[in-house]
Amino acid sequence: VKGAGQRRDHTQDDVRLSGRPMSEPRLALVVGANRGLGLGLVRELHARGWQVIGTARRPEAADALNALAAKSGGAVTVTRCDVDEPQAGAALARHLEGRPLDLLFVNAGVSGPAHRTADQATAEEIGALMLTNAVAPVRLARALLDSVRPGTGVIAFMSSVMGSITENTAGNHELYRASKAALNSLTRGLWATIGNRKLTVLSIHPGWVRTDMGGEAAAISVDESVPGIADILEREAGRHRHAFLDYQGREIGW
Repeated sequence: VKGAGQRRDHTQDDVRLSGRPMSEPRLALVVGANRGLGLGLVRELHARGWQVIGTARRPEAADALNALAAKSGGAVTVTRCDVDEPQAGAALARHLEGRPLDLLFVNAGVSGPAHRTADQATAEEIGALMLTNAVAPVRLARALLDSVRPGTGVIAFMSSVMGSITENTAGNHELYRASKAALNSLTRGLWATIGNRKLTVLSIHPGWVRTDMGGEAAAISVDESVPGIADILEREAGRHRHAFLDYQGREIGW
């Protein structure tokens, strides 16, 4: 199959660039993996032969993630992370024990005061939304920069098309939109200041997905979204750019 051969050659090129032995599986850290898209991405990467570390705020309650880890033969492991905690990144770096990451995927987000406008929400609500959706994910990524493999490493953030200023024609959910626009801006700043590390930074829109946040009326399932996301993560390794992409690979206007 022509496409499969192209993917295999590209993977071999990535291995040569990164210095990772061909026999060594790629290693991913998926932050926020106890359910929904994060859990789905752990499953998808594991099915593709990756080793995956999935995090949860309360690992003891992450039943589905723990069940997957138990069946994985050690390829999937679980650890604790609360992105809002200032030392979360340092704790994860210690947990890695020097193992280089081929992928850091930060999947953190809350809806916040979703149906209130900026003049209706409290300062505490706005602050909590901006911390979890924008500041904390990038703070964590900066703390883990030394853990990401130079040359082919990818740092990805779960963003949303709702963070696009260009494509905002509806104007609802304005605070959530603002938090994702702030995330996109901070990730651009991250990429712009780490050019010497030769990493790829991605802002990913997963589609409108049937999850606890997306709701039952959403257009697609987790199983429809995550294969496309995984394709993008593998394709973009080594491209050394910052891109805002949806799960089908479409470039989204900032």
